[in-house]
Order: sequence, then C-alpha cells, then structure tokens
Amino acid sequence: MNRSGRFRGRLACTAGVAFALLLPYSAGAQSEQGSDDTGADTTLVPVPAKPAERAVSSLLLDVARAGTGWVAVGQRGNILISPDGNKWQQVPAPVDITLTRVRFLDATHGWAIGYDGALLGTEDGGKSWKLLQFDAAWGKPYFDVLFFDQNNGLLAGANGTLKKTADGGKTWDAVNSAVFGDTPNLYNLTALGDGSLLLAGERSFLARSTDKGATWVQLKSPYTGSYFGALATGGNGVLVFGLRGNAFYAADIAKAAPLSAKELAAMQAAASDAENAGNNQNPVSEVAGWVHLQHDDTEPLFGGAVAADGRILLVGQNGRVMQADLAAAALKRLPVDTDINMNAALADGSALVTVGTSGIKRLDLK
Repeated sequence: MNRSGRFRGRLACTAGVAFALLLPYSAGAQSEQGSDDTGADTTLVPVPAKPAERAVSSLLLDVARAGTGWVAVGQRGNILISPDGNKWQQVPAPVDITLTRVRFLDATHGWAIGYDGALLGTEDGGKSWKLLQFDAAWGKPYFDVLFFDQNNGLLAGANGTLKKTADGGKTWDAVNSAVFGDTPNLYNLTALGDGSLLLAGERSFLARSTDKGATWVQLKSPYTGSYFGALATGGNGVLVFGLRGNAFYAADIAKAAPLSAKELAAMQAAASDAENAGNNQNPVSEVAGWVHLQHDDTEPLFGGAVAADGRILLVGQNGRVMQADLAAAALKRLPVDTDINMNAALADGSALVTVGTSGIKRLDLK
C-alpha cells in the first residue's frame, strides 16, 4: 500500500475527527525506497514545512493561547501565530505533515502533534519550534497532548496509544492498561477541576485517571458513538461531545459509573454482531452520572470554548455553533455568519475565534 493510502480506511470510518483524518495521508516527509511488512514506509524523513501564502485560510485543526498570544496549527505543517487573535503570520515548522493539536503549559512552553508520530516543542510562545519526535515506523497520528509541568506529560493517539514522558518529551514510555485493549482512537485528554483526567475517544470510549495517567478506569458511556472533545466545567464537572451533535454533561465526574468487565464484554460482543448492528438501536441511553443535552441538530461537534460571559459554546460541521444550557440540559443553535466546518475555537471578548476548513474566522457572539 502506498503512503497516501495507508491508515486512511480505519480512521475515515470514524466520520473523521476534526477532518484531519479525511486528508490524504501523504504530505509531510521524503522517502527513500523501503517499507515494512505492514505497509508503513519506515524510511520517511521529516521535511520542513514550506511558506504558504494562504496559510491563514488553509485547513486548520486547532488553536491555543500562549499567554496573551495565539497559536494555530493544521495542514502541511502550517503553524500560525498572532499577538491578538486578529493579525496572523506563519512561522517555520520542522515538519510538513498535518498537525492535529497544539497545547501550551504557560506563555512560552508549548507542544504540537500530528501524523507520523510527530511531536514539536516550543520555548518561546510558538515563534520557533523543534522536532522532538518523528516515528515513520509507527506512522500514525497523535490526537492530543497534555503536560502537567515542563517535564511530565501525556500523548494520546491512534489505536489506543497512550504515552508518558518525564523529560519534557525527549523520551516516551507506553502507558499500558486493559482499558485500551479494544484499541480505540484516543481523541481528547482533559484535566478536570478535581485533579483527575478524562480521556475520550471513538466507539463510546471514556476513561478517568486520578493519578495523572498512570492508571485508568473505563467509564460506562451514555452513547455508543465517538467523542471528539471535552470541556471541564466547575469544580468536578465535564461536558463531552461528538458525533451527530451528541453532548453529555456530568456534574460530578466522580459519580460517573465505571464500566464493569461484564458490561465491557457485552458491549464488545454486540459491536461484533453484524446482525445486531442492523437493528437500529438507540445509540443514547441513560447512564448514572450523565445527562444528555437535548437538541434537534445532527451535525458532529469538534471543539468548544467558554465565552467571557460564561457561556459554553460548541462548534462543528457546517457552521454549527451550539450554546450549552447545563441547567436545562439542552443545546441551542446560535445564528452565525458562516457555514464552514469548524474544528476548534477560543473566545476573545465578544467574539469567537474559530479554525476550520477555511482557516481562521472571527464570529460575533450576539
């Protein structure tokens, strides 16, 4: 299988988290003839991203704050920075692959991740970047990164991959747990107000850690589809969201029911039963600790932000901006002047800065 084809089928079937997974799996490295027996080209070497005149309007996957500055990442290794969220410029990147996530610990220290096991680091707020990891032999993407301090952090990625570092990302060790046995793609790592972590992913995967990712307990999910994102709320709460616009709220994550071994076995058996899969069963169910936010929309939701006035906003496909009313257990669609696909967002006063298929857009919050 050539590089543009490998690994696309598995990820495309999840409906494409943040649309990066629908891209050809090709841009980003040069190859000297060679591959392993799995089809992965192990001779790929990283190539710096090229300056792009239209980078600000290209496909972007994530945006983050670096102190008072802003950083966005996306297709072809594009990294954009801004002092105020209005005027953006591309900065050099050491690899030309799709970057899926960017996170900052403080105003200067940040990390970006993407395909081919790529991990980039910055120590100057995103102005310059170093390539910390590139794994052509593994060849798959990371989807989220979370650092607790300058040395200790976690990487989440494809096929149940979770790794930890204690040296700022120079070396990584696998985090092994039975909860990853079904090898779900792990899309989102969120630190909650109670000090615990929530890991969300495809095929209804939810897991919680109370020891900074060393051990995990899988949670019983109120939804059989995929979760693409999560937002911490209050002291102990979390809002998770994903396919078909489904969003669920747990006011206290400690009260979310764990998934028993018996329930996990039953779920796996049902998923592997082709006849059962055609019965059109309701993908949403009542689960202790979770509340389904009601609405009439079915477009997937990929990102979220909290506005200056406290409103919780979710963004997604075809111009969807949904406001969450946790007290009423409902989502309300807000009218916005765009129909683009939006992958992530940050609030900026009375505006929402979004990144998506048409680059960076500022939306007025009315």
